[in-house]
Amino acid sequence: MKRHTIILPFLLPRLTDQAAAQLVELLHAILAGIEHHYADQVHRYHKRQQEIRQDRLYRRSPLSTPTDPPF
Repeated sequence: MKRHTIILPFLLPRLTDQAAAQLVELLHAILAGIEHHYADQVHRYHKRQQEIRQDRLYRRSPLSTPTDPPF
């Protein structure tokens, strides 16, 4: 099996296959709970970020600056 290098501020202990699988399942469950709890806030944040990006693109558009000469 190919080993991947992951930089962590600590060394992870060696685990049995079963313990490693259980740890990963636990972390997935924790992440799912956090995502569910904050889903509305994350959605609002991403929506605002998308609106900001679209606004910036619109302001840079040549059609949005009628005072500029056409050529």
